[in-house]
Amino acid sequence: MTPEPPAGRREKPIAAFSLRRKFVQLMFTLALFLIVSVVLLVQAITTGDTALIVAASVCLALAVFANYRHTHTGLRAVALEIWIRRMGEGDLDYTVDLSGDDELNVLAAALEKLRQRSIEALQLDRVRELSDDLQKKNEELEEVLAELRQTQDQIILRQKLVELGELTAGVAHEIRNPLNFMKNFSESSEELVAELRVAIDRHGKDLEDDERDLIAGITDELTENMLRMRAHGDRADRIVRDMVMIGRGGGKPQPVDVNDLLNDRAKLAYHSAQAQDEDFEIDVQSDFDPRVGEMEVVPEEMGRVFLNLVGNACAAMDEKRQSVEGDGGSYEPTLWLRTERAQQEIVIRIHDNGIGIPADSMDKIFNPFYTTKPSGTGVGLGLSLCSDVVRQYGGSISAESEPGEFTEMTVRLPTTSRAATAT
Repeated sequence: MTPEPPAGRREKPIAAFSLRRKFVQLMFTLALFLIVSVVLLVQAITTGDTALIVAASVCLALAVFANYRHTHTGLRAVALEIWIRRMGEGDLDYTVDLSGDDELNVLAAALEKLRQRSIEALQLDRVRELSDDLQKKNEELEEVLAELRQTQDQIILRQKLVELGELTAGVAHEIRNPLNFMKNFSESSEELVAELRVAIDRHGKDLEDDERDLIAGITDELTENMLRMRAHGDRADRIVRDMVMIGRGGGKPQPVDVNDLLNDRAKLAYHSAQAQDEDFEIDVQSDFDPRVGEMEVVPEEMGRVFLNLVGNACAAMDEKRQSVEGDGGSYEPTLWLRTERAQQEIVIRIHDNGIGIPADSMDKIFNPFYTTKPSGTGVGLGLSLCSDVVRQYGGSISAESEPGEFTEMTVRLPTTSRAATAT
């Protein structure tokens, strides 16, 4: 076998009249035979030998014919060789038109058929490539269209949530009116009870001791009930005010006790989850560092962060509770709230023993519109907004989770808040 040339080297084609070609070598031999025939003919003419003249003439004619045929055939073979080389290099437009009717023409016809089939195969490959490209483009367009539809649905849902927030704010405003009446009537009742006590002290001399004690006990109970009504009314008013502020957003930076804000928003998120599922009960474990103290933040923004994180924790625990109890097992939902002051930052940890976060979702949970909740229950903006708010204050938010075991969200805020510059 002829060894293949090394990679990167190409053997140069043999020149048409190179001595390396067999037909050139044979052509020189025939030319030498032609010269000999001419010499013999000249010598025969000189000597006058008729037989020698005839023989030399015949040899000369044969030599001329052989040289012509051989040269013509050799050039045709070279043309075929060049054609084959051009086809091998990928030039399918190059072709050769040979005259004659011999084996070289048969070979040329076979090469032409090969060229035509190669062109058809190349065109077919191009069609396939174009088809594959079109298929890929169609798939990409379908994906983009699906994303656009999903984004459109999410935008519509967000608009509905905004409208719901405005409606909630209006309802909350209406609720505050009867709460104010309750508070005012409670204060008036307390004043009336105080006046009743004064009247009893002034005009109760004719009453028996038992009657006096009975009336005093009733007035004490009335006073205590009024105080409870005021306390619960204030609490309801505070919750409604928080709902209005959360719906409106905005606000100005002000010193806020981080522990109190986390505790209040955790209770609000828990009551919201409990309102959706009356059987949902959790054990809240709090470990607040008193050194955390106050921080300059916008209460509505940071409160929304805590509300969202605790709300997600409650949803995860409720889902696990339903799953475990549905299988006949037992499960105690527990929420741990921890704060600590570490050097130049405040660390808030919200830990739950819910369903956890899938491992393949951990690096995407803070992306906008990404959610692990079932369709229609979340738009995937909660954690993204939380991350944006925390970053505005120069902080960071991270997650650690074990699927089926726990999830812990960690918020780190610098003690030197950037709330003023953020707003």
